[in-house]
Amino acid sequence: MTAFDGRLGLQFVTHLANNYTVKRFVELAELARECGFQRIWLNDNARYRSQVVVLSAIAASVPIGVGTAVLVPYFHHPIEVVDSLAALSELSEGREVGFGLARGSITQTPQHVIMHRPLALVRELAVFVSRALAGESVPYGDFPVLCEHYHLNAAGRFKLAFTPKSRVVIYSGGNGPRSLRMGGEVMDGLISSGTFIPMLRAGRLKGMHEMAEAGARSVDPHKTLRKMVELNVSVSRDRDAAMEFPRRQVAHSIPQWESLGFTPEEYARLGVERQRVLDLKDAFAQGATIEEAAVLVTEEMVLSYYVAGTPTEVADQVVELAGRAQEMGYDEIAFAKLGPDYEEAIEMLAESVLPRLKG
Repeated sequence: MTAFDGRLGLQFVTHLANNYTVKRFVELAELARECGFQRIWLNDNARYRSQVVVLSAIAASVPIGVGTAVLVPYFHHPIEVVDSLAALSELSEGREVGFGLARGSITQTPQHVIMHRPLALVRELAVFVSRALAGESVPYGDFPVLCEHYHLNAAGRFKLAFTPKSRVVIYSGGNGPRSLRMGGEVMDGLISSGTFIPMLRAGRLKGMHEMAEAGARSVDPHKTLRKMVELNVSVSRDRDAAMEFPRRQVAHSIPQWESLGFTPEEYARLGVERQRVLDLKDAFAQGATIEEAAVLVTEEMVLSYYVAGTPTEVADQVVELAGRAQEMGYDEIAFAKLGPDYEEAIEMLAESVLPRLKG
């Protein structure tokens, strides 16, 4: 492939890397910067280390970009979201802040909260954040779903008391047709949040882009969406460890195939038996934790979502997929999830992949 001319970053995933303290995440971010990566994205999950706290610690200590991939609105009050993003922009000292936003896992989030009107909630939060960060005095009454869900005073207004110091770019992390179109209408960009490999292989990715771009054109014929892809990798010198590491994330991600109406032909392209996905969905419906559900995940299911294995196994595949991403218009790649040992994975990606992507 020709050199990738966009930004290259990493995604840290708190529920997969639960053995890392906040301080360790900061150390790993510094290693990433030294290795040539340009941004650290962090996911959002109940029960694990706070997304905003970890990103703030990184931004305060390491001269590297940061972003949420993605923030789940049900876990955060809208006022706190704006205040936190604006404060994070000060810590970023002029470096762009990425604000990825989506409803959250359809298997995990409902175990903690009632997912009230997710599409409307995400839309309204994106617009509220955009207007508030721009310095506008924003009437809460313009956002009826936020008012209802978070008990905001519809007669009141919000105006940020200080000016953000870095640009905040708002990305949609949704995958469904209505979510994609909505993201194109009201957000700045699109995140393929961990679904790039299965959607590409199933043949859905081009259509997903077209939905988001149609939404963007409906509000502005000249609007161009930013595009970031989370390219899932799990790399280790220990192949068994590399295969084991992704199982928890695959467990709660793969059931969305049913929500998206995957056909038998698409399941066949991905090499996964549909019944195994239905078994996972049932396990979560009965209250299984990620750890409990992960035992149902097969190697075929892992490889439908990840490039996984030893450095030799993954390097050529990662470079090939990065080339496909560039062809499809992505301007940023975040190597996501990484593997059982983040330090090892960062160094191996820097040694075997970055030089080839940078030409």
